[in-house]
Amino acid sequence: MRILLLSLVACLSIPSTSSEANEFKMPPHFDYEQHYSKLAAKPPYLSADRLPKGYKIGRCLLVVDGQSRISGPCAYIIHKGGEFHIDGPRQVYDGIDYPKAQITAYEMSTDYWANVFKDEDGKWTGYGNEDVRYVKGDGSAWYELVRNGACYSNETKRQPSDTYQQLVKVCLWKK
Repeated sequence: MRILLLSLVACLSIPSTSSEANEFKMPPHFDYEQHYSKLAAKPPYLSADRLPKGYKIGRCLLVVDGQSRISGPCAYIIHKGGEFHIDGPRQVYDGIDYPKAQITAYEMSTDYWANVFKDEDGKWTGYGNEDVRYVKGDGSAWYELVRNGACYSNETKRQPSDTYQQLVKVCLWKK
């Protein structure tokens, strides 16, 4: 079984020699750093006409370890089963505010965001970005979240011995 698995992994990791490799290339003369600097200095305002498909405008609250990261208007999308993603009002979107990013390395973020979802045990959990520039949730540890109305919090499930766990409250109110 291990040999079969290792063989499969080895085959999947061999680079394609096809001339049609799925290699992402930024548009000619696109200066990523310069474009990001401009967006970060003056992000576009939250408006329904510049949101990705399926996103709506609502009101959100995201507080992590006592720091209010989102409080007020936000963009959100609700997925199957009630799972959702929220973005702060100064967030930018690929294919809308900058060229479509086909790999995470070229995505941009100019505000805080959060994901709330059910884990494999059916318990609510989530994560978000630690810095407005981060497009991945590296470093966040929310563990089990308890729902109370429109809000999810780990206040009652906090593990006092876990110094890595963040105290979080995330709320979404649809307009």
